[in-house]
Amino acid sequence: MSLWTSSILSLVLLQTAQLQAQQLNEDSKVVAIDEVAIPAAEPPRPLVFAKRDWDLKQAYFDVFRILSNQNTCSSFYGGPRSATTVLNSFVTLVKSEPLVRDVSFQMQGRLTVVHDPSTRRSYRLFQTIIVNTDGSFYQRRTDVMLKFPPDVGDFAPGTRPARALILLHELGHLIEGEDGAWLLPDDGFNKPQSKANTLRVQQACRKELERLK
Repeated sequence: MSLWTSSILSLVLLQTAQLQAQQLNEDSKVVAIDEVAIPAAEPPRPLVFAKRDWDLKQAYFDVFRILSNQNTCSSFYGGPRSATTVLNSFVTLVKSEPLVRDVSFQMQGRLTVVHDPSTRRSYRLFQTIIVNTDGSFYQRRTDVMLKFPPDVGDFAPGTRPARALILLHELGHLIEGEDGAWLLPDDGFNKPQSKANTLRVQQACRKELERLK
């Protein structure tokens, strides 16, 4: 084999390897991510829902009122404007469906990352967002001896503070902090991490949540 032929063959093999590596990287992606920027706008106002069940609407308005004011809870989310902007974008995507009973919320699918110049914050939205109709958001415990549905932090399942805390927990997964990480780390089916995330939000928002009792 001549030196010229060997060089050509090496080049072809290198290009083939690069193409295969590129295809492998593309195939290994878990989710696709869209990035968009939105123009500055007026401070968010409460949404008007045409079709939403009472529990979800009440939880939304409770959380909106909490986050609209300057307090330790809204500060955790970057301030009232940032917090209510993301809340409004998030809650419009929520669907109520049955899931496994120990899961309150499920967010998955394609990601859209939004860069908001009015707050200088970024947040993400998932393609699929489901609140479990069989979980702690809707269901109450009829027997104190039962383990399900579980408490939400220090609050009994199916109560106003529990539902508000669930929404606030999910909101923490969506907003980017000043350090570039999400305010709450992903927890998925990691129960210890999920519990730690809930307690972290509860600590920041306890005073406001207690008022919902």
